[in-house]
Amino acid sequence: MIPDTSNPCWRRVLTSETDLSGAVLATKLLVTRMRREVKARPGSLGPKIVELREYFEKNTFAAKDIALF
Repeated sequence: MIPDTSNPCWRRVLTSETDLSGAVLATKLLVTRMRREVKARPGSLGPKIVELREYFEKNTFAAKDIALF
């Protein structure tokens, strides 16, 4: 099950340097880009959380990566 956007795991993954070595390449690329964007514009965190959650809803192959968060 994909956590709700209010779950702290989303904030944690986008604002930390959590290791993503076990994630699929698509997830690594997306999270890396989003981290840079959030770091540059902290006010974009909310929309980025929604975007990341939608990625997992659409791409079931990456669902196991949620456990890394």
